[in-house]
Amino acid sequence: MYKLASGKTQKTVALTTLKTTDGSKTANMIDTLVCMAEQLIPEDNPQDDTDHHKNIRRLTEQPIKTMDDRDFSQDEVRQIIEDFNSRKAPGPDGITSDILTFVFKSMLKTVTSIYNGCLTRWYFPKEWKLPR
Repeated sequence: MYKLASGKTQKTVALTTLKTTDGSKTANMIDTLVCMAEQLIPEDNPQDDTDHHKNIRRLTEQPIKTMDDRDFSQDEVRQIIEDFNSRKAPGPDGITSDILTFVFKSMLKTVTSIYNGCLTRWYFPKEWKLPR
């Protein structure tokens, strides 16, 4: 209250108006944001690509496979599953770490194969990535 009464509060400045390329000024925050986006974010037109850029686009569409890529071993999967905290609540799927441990011990080749299938396809279900 003292700072407010004595005029010692700092005023925040918000950018609300910009000069556009045609010399006019933006009228509101939306126009200002559109103007900023048009000026700061270049358009991505594949027809304008150089050979270097074409090569980069081609490379990003291919899966990365290196000489040191290898499947998960049953021991690696077992270690990870055993490290899960058994006192945590199950995730949205309702599977507890105890259930996963039991299933792994009962079907270790199958569970390891499922994880390796995910790795090969570069896809792990979104539900697996949610915090527990």
